Amino acid sequence: MRITRSLVSRAALGAMMVVGLVAVTAATKGTTPRTAMFGGPWLSIETPANPYLASGDGALFLVRTYVHQTPAELPVAGRAEGIVDGKRRSVPFTLAKTTQPGAYVVRPEWGGKGIWTVLVTAMPEATNSWKMQAVVDVGADGAIEKVTLPRAANRAPRALTDAEVEDWLRARVKATVAVGAH
Repeated sequence: MRITRSLVSRAALGAMMVVGLVAVTAATKGTTPRTAMFGGPWLSIETPANPYLASGDGALFLVRTYVHQTPAELPVAGRAEGIVDGKRRSVPFTLAKTTQPGAYVVRPEWGGKGIWTVLVTAMPEATNSWKMQAVVDVGADGAIEKVTLPRAANRAPRALTDAEVEDWLRARVKATVAVGAH
């Protein structure tokens, strides 16, 4: 009798776990990475770059990508948008992989002159809310001024549109001129 109850209890517990897993899957289907129970891809910027990372020589910053809190290799793309001597420039660049999983080096391939906004996009080909972007403002002195991860109204990570990038950059240039004016 005791064995029968134990087997019935285990079967009931197993059935509850399966039902719970199905409920969690159904509840998170179609939700954003922020609301999904187990998380999703993520992107972070590390600055200053770790000087002990051999492949990080000359790095302005490191990009780290994660899935479910674990470092993971994700497709990444980089583009620097700037204004140099009053002229608009766009410079795509390659993020160099490091020896660490999910870690990439960004070197200032766009040059040292001008005001730049660097866009690093994880999963650039994605058409859903898993595409995310870090917006890194680099000052005229080459130092990182600010890092932003744009979000949609539902708090899901997103990438800036070309028009938003243009407005962002123009606002930065106006702010620099206003601060520098006497």
